[in-house]
Amino acid sequence: MKLTKGASQATQKYMVDGIRYVCENFKDRAPGTHSERKAQKYLKGELEQWADKVEMEDFTLHPGAFMGWIPFGGIIGIISVIFYWLTYQGVVKGAVLAVIATVFVMLALACLVIEFLMYREFVDFLFPKKTSRNVMARRYPTGEVKRRIIFGGHTDAANEWTFSLHGGIKALAPVMGGSIGGLIAISVFNVVWICYALFGNGAYESKFWLIAGIVQLILVPFFIAICFFINWKVIVDGANDNLTADYIAMGVLKEMADNDFRFENTEVCALLSGSEEAGLRGAVAYAKAHKDELSEVETIYIAMDTMREVEQLQIYTQGCTGTQKNSNAVAEVIYEAGVNCGIEMKETDIYPGAIDAEGFSRYGLLASGFCGVNHDPKTYYHTRLDTPDNMSEECINLSLDICIEAAKLYDEKGGIDAFRAEGAKRFKKGHNN
Repeated sequence: MKLTKGASQATQKYMVDGIRYVCENFKDRAPGTHSERKAQKYLKGELEQWADKVEMEDFTLHPGAFMGWIPFGGIIGIISVIFYWLTYQGVVKGAVLAVIATVFVMLALACLVIEFLMYREFVDFLFPKKTSRNVMARRYPTGEVKRRIIFGGHTDAANEWTFSLHGGIKALAPVMGGSIGGLIAISVFNVVWICYALFGNGAYESKFWLIAGIVQLILVPFFIAICFFINWKVIVDGANDNLTADYIAMGVLKEMADNDFRFENTEVCALLSGSEEAGLRGAVAYAKAHKDELSEVETIYIAMDTMREVEQLQIYTQGCTGTQKNSNAVAEVIYEAGVNCGIEMKETDIYPGAIDAEGFSRYGLLASGFCGVNHDPKTYYHTRLDTPDNMSEECINLSLDICIEAAKLYDEKGGIDAFRAEGAKRFKKGHNN
């Protein structure tokens, strides 16, 4: 049999009903929680209806590290200001407080860059260890496996972003900009402060020092606000981010099974990663553990995240704030599939975030992705409003059609080589593999 163009109404209904079921029955799916693992076990059982093999693998991580340093960063900023004023008022003499403040501010900035912007492990060992899991489902071809395409989403959900709920970008931008900019400004000033404390006369008589102190005081409200950036008491439903992608990946296998269809030489897979909200830890763990296997046969990975807004469907050839490049060739597969489904997706600009594709690209594997999320975050993004009642069935259904078309194109053209040249011309921000 053949795969029909456009997913069946049964699969469309299954995806929406399935997302609702997971949200209602597996609450609080934060990275490394019992609920996240239970949800993965449930989804494994669902995938076993359509896949030939479903693997579930546990891995360990320190989920609190990715954003758990943020309140400490805000506190460090406040303490640095206090230390300066203690020195300026002559309560403490010498350079000792200047040195301590500078060291800790630099550590906070290192956490910002390495953990939050680059999605790498830095202070993870300081946070409690937990267990998460990945689920990988495979539908084999009728003949020899000559190539493999993986569609992926993540099952975990985020802690609520306080200022995303209360104001969206209008609240997020000043709080993040003021606190991050404030730490950078204080770090630069602290170097000047150290030099003066070591080599000056110890008297802060110039107006410069008073003005510098006042500017730092102005930054304190931003440091206080950033301490409440994450609401650690609320874990969102994660209907859009990212059960939509999970069920789209599952929907590809369901459509193939319902039509009793297999490619001749292309294996089709669904990877439901864990702990993406902890800094791509699930995708990284899977790519690291399976790099050799995934390299034995040509494998491409298409990640999805927050499939909510059709007009925001974009192709992600880079991530981790522009520090990790994805494959332009895989991006071309997505692009051509989109065009065949009636939508021309653009390449996204640099943004402060990442998707699971970068976890694969880090290990030299062929990966890219597409998402339907607005980079001007709406109030449903990482908030309690990310519920099944706030989904876009249009976006979910279109994204499933794009994935099915991508699998067809990848198989019909005989692999990724057919997409390399056009991908290199069309996309500039990823790498040409």
